[in-house]
Formats: sequence, C-alpha cells, structure tokens
Amino acid sequence: MCFVISNSNAQLPTDGVIGYWSFDVGTINGKTVQDILGENDGELDGNPKVVPGKVGKALEFNGDNAVRIQGNDSLNFNGAKEMSVVAWVNPASAKPVKGVIPDTCCGTIVGQRDAEGWVLRFDGRNAGKEMLLIAQPGWQGHTTLGVPPFAQNTWHHLVGIVDNDKLLLYVDGKLESEFKYDGPMSTKGTMTEIGNAKADGGFIGIIDEVLIYNRALSANEVRQVFNAKGLPVKPQDKLAIRWGQIKKVQ
Repeated sequence: MCFVISNSNAQLPTDGVIGYWSFDVGTINGKTVQDILGENDGELDGNPKVVPGKVGKALEFNGDNAVRIQGNDSLNFNGAKEMSVVAWVNPASAKPVKGVIPDTCCGTIVGQRDAEGWVLRFDGRNAGKEMLLIAQPGWQGHTTLGVPPFAQNTWHHLVGIVDNDKLLLYVDGKLESEFKYDGPMSTKGTMTEIGNAKADGGFIGIIDEVLIYNRALSANEVRQVFNAKGLPVKPQDKLAIRWGQIKKVQ
C-alpha cells in the first residue's frame, strides 16, 4: 500500500517509510523524539537545541549530543539489498575523532555505525567538505561516496541510497555520486543515531526532516522528496493517515 503526502508544489511518497523524525513542535516531549509515521521513537542524548529549520523546526547539534533510536525490527538492515536515508542538513563543522589526522572528521548525520552498519556523514578532512555514504561490508573506499566543494552554514538536501549493487548519493535533488557496492548490507541490531555515533564523530550544525525507507528511491522520487516544500506537522491518526496542517518552508 502506498500513501502520498501532497501539497500544491510536490508529493512525498511514503511507501516504505519506516521512520520520519521532523523535530517539530509537538513531536519532542521531554527526552522522547516522535517518529511521526512509524513506531521508532528516539531519545535525546544531551540537549540538542530546537531551532528554526528548513521546514518548521530542527535540531542543532554541538558534536556531543544526539538522538538515539533503539528501534524495532523494521530498522534491521542486516542482509538487506535496498534502503534510503533522507535529511536536510546545515553543517558548521565536524567533531574531531581521536586518532584521526587531520582532526575534522567526521560528523555523523544519520547512521547505524558500530563494528558494522552504514552511515551518512559529513567529512571535513579536506577543503571539499565531503558528504559520504558508507555501508558494510567493508569500510574501504569502494563503498565511499563523496561530493566536491560543499559550502558550510548553508542548507542542503541529502539522499543516500543502497540499491542492490550500487551506492548513490543525491545532493539537492541531483545525483552527485554512484559507485559499485558489494552487498548485501551487514548490520548489528537496530540502534540508529542522528547527530553522533559511537564509531564516528559528532555533527556540528543543524539537521532537519530525517526519513528512512526500506527500499531504494527512484530518481524521480528523490526529486519529489526534495521538491516537497511543505510537509505535514504530524499525522492526526497514523492508522487512517489523516494529516494535519501543511508546514511552510522558511
């Protein structure tokens, strides 16, 4: 079954969405960060600030804090051949990782990154300020995607995709990198982290509108997600998919 969130400008496909964290007013209660489409609520680790985002509100990370999502089996990608991860990001820097020289690597945006897993991250180790999608098996370069000069303190839309034998990275609706991938995916557990991860550094900057799909988005769907300038604040009834008001991009 496929539901579509729409406004006058674009449509957001929700077929295969297993997590949507908007960080908007009403979706963060105490330490709980609501997954407004699925059942994978997260928990604040530290105190990321709620700030104006690309769409509604967002979370600002300082390199030490994070959102930790224990998740259910829907977030278990071990053996999976497809997945997609989406986020709006506004990077300022990347938290140093002990033993990494130079010390501006790496800022986790979203990932399941321990001994095995995957991660969408900001890598500040060179003047290009790369965005990377890395997935197990193998953390070697053949599973690493990067894009050339990436301006800091500006908003960019990222979509990382595992599609059978390919890794793809879209920036602002355009395919920036594609590489051969020797899958299937290898992960341990369902712990998903936004803004920081055990094996990578912390992200310094703002993250908004995080979605995870259990399938590979098509190029047309990536453009739809990027152009969806208004997204709903929250579903009034998840089972019936009755949506509330439409948010406006700032």
